Order: sequence, then structure tokens, then C-alpha cells
Amino acid sequence: MGLGGCYSCIKYVMFAFNLIFWLVGCALLGVGIWALVDKTFSDKFDNPELSSFLQTMAIAMCVVGGIIMLVGFCGCCGAIKESQCMLTIFFIFLTIFFVALVGVGIWGLVNKESLQDLISDSLAASIAKYDTDSAAKSYMNGIQSSFNCCGNKFGIADYVFAGSNPTTAGCTIETADMPCSTEIFKAFEDNLVMVAAITIGVGVVMLLGMIFSMMLCCAIRDSQAV
Repeated sequence: MGLGGCYSCIKYVMFAFNLIFWLVGCALLGVGIWALVDKTFSDKFDNPELSSFLQTMAIAMCVVGGIIMLVGFCGCCGAIKESQCMLTIFFIFLTIFFVALVGVGIWGLVNKESLQDLISDSLAASIAKYDTDSAAKSYMNGIQSSFNCCGNKFGIADYVFAGSNPTTAGCTIETADMPCSTEIFKAFEDNLVMVAAITIGVGVVMLLGMIFSMMLCCAIRDSQAV
């Protein structure tokens, strides 16, 4: 016996939601694979630690993307086929994702200073090779142009301390005393509210998905008992 009334509506909402979920998983998997296959991606960053971190993030994106595709598939099939088993699997995975989302949020707040140190180390390594390495020069010029900043922690003085030529550093009079590590982290903090809002929004969607999947499970069980 099929579902009727509001449960039928929830079923198709669940299907549409999980189709989007599956497409997001495809996108994450695609970007992760591209970042791993394209060797020039990590070569753009002159700091080995940062390159290693980005490679790890790319692998994580592949794993997460694959899991999201699996969860989306279970949700779509579970909703449209009215399968309690698939909806239960979907609920379990969504619960794990929700707990992981909260954990990553807490980790990000606790390790905020470590991220700033990582950015600073990357900038310092590029400044030291600014005159001898075209990749380092291109990286610093891109950073300084994007964030209207100069150097690492002390502005144009960082080039002097590193033994590089400050006259070719690509800094302007306006940005000479605006350190890039400070400006980058400031931009991060300025967008923290937006990131928090998106995270909360994703969390709410996950909670709704968990509630709807359980509602459908109960409705399917009741309809089969009739």
C-alpha cells in the first residue's frame, strides 16, 4: 500500500533533496580528483607543509564526495521505493555527518591560530625565494594583489629581512605597511559570520532530513501493517 496525503509530499521532497545531495557529492568528488591529478595545483604553493595539507584536503574531498553520493543514492531510492532499509541507512549516515559537522566547527574555532601560522609560514617561504623562483613570485604577487597587502608579518620589511629586493616586491605605497598574514586572516574573520550561517543552514537541512526519513520509515511501517 502506497503512502498518501502529506507523507506522499514528504516522499517527493526527500527525493528532490537527495538528488541535490547526490549532485553535490559528484561535484566534491570531481574537484578532489582534479586537485590530485593536476600536479600544477599543489606546485603553485611554495610551502611543502601547505601543499601537503591541500593534498590531504583533496583526498578528504574525494572520500566525503563518495560518501555523499552513496547517502544521496540511499535517500533517493529509499524515498521513491519506500524502502525502510535504505531510509535507515540514510538516517545513520546523516547523523554521522551532523556529528562530524559539529566536530569540525569546534576544531576550527580551537585551531584558528594554527591556521594563521600555516599561512604565515607559506608567505615567509615564498618571500625568501621571491627573486629566484618564478612560482614564488607569482604566488606572492597574486596574494598581494588579491588582499591589497605586502609581505608577511611586517609589510615590505619582510623582503629586506629575507634578503630579497624590496623595490621589485610588487607592493605599493598604500600597502607597504599592510602585512599579508594579517590581511588574509582579517578577511577570514570578516567572512566568519557567513561561514557560520552556511554551516548552521546545512545543519538544519540535515536535521530536517533525519526527521523526514524517520517519519517516512514510520509511515511505511504503518502502511505495510494495514
